[in-house]
Amino acid sequence: MRTHRNSAPAAEAGVDQALASFQSFLHRRSLRVTPVREAILRAALRRQDHFRVEDLVDDIRRAGGAVSVATVYRAIPLLVEAGIVEPTEVSGDGRCYETAFGREHHDHLICRECRRVVEFHFEAFEMLQREVAAKYGFLLTDHVHELIGVCGDCRQSREAQSPD
Repeated sequence: MRTHRNSAPAAEAGVDQALASFQSFLHRRSLRVTPVREAILRAALRRQDHFRVEDLVDDIRRAGGAVSVATVYRAIPLLVEAGIVEPTEVSGDGRCYETAFGREHHDHLICRECRRVVEFHFEAFEMLQREVAAKYGFLLTDHVHELIGVCGDCRQSREAQSPD
């Protein structure tokens, strides 16, 4: 089982590749890459964590850009369809997104107390999912896998606070 966090934003070469991929995607749909769409893409790729639309709006505005929440909401489905970002349900936090371009598939461990998210890949889960789907005649197209519990730090904190 490999664990990782999205610890580094996409490198500039990766950003250029993602932008080229997005331009090609939009061109096939007779859409253009506007400066605002490019700013949204770049803001999404700079994120090191799971994010909401409002986070991207804040990031772009902090960088001196002008963008509306509605514009970002309209751009997100394009970024998802292009494979640049993917939606994720980080338990109870509503709809979030994370960078998908250039990253391997992974699942999530979520602490229900501090909301810490650990990303991991466990091939045995992937194999089991394919077996279960095949058994019931399903062709898997996507899945969301979250394991929810209490992380070690929160358990230690709880134990330190509990009277003996």
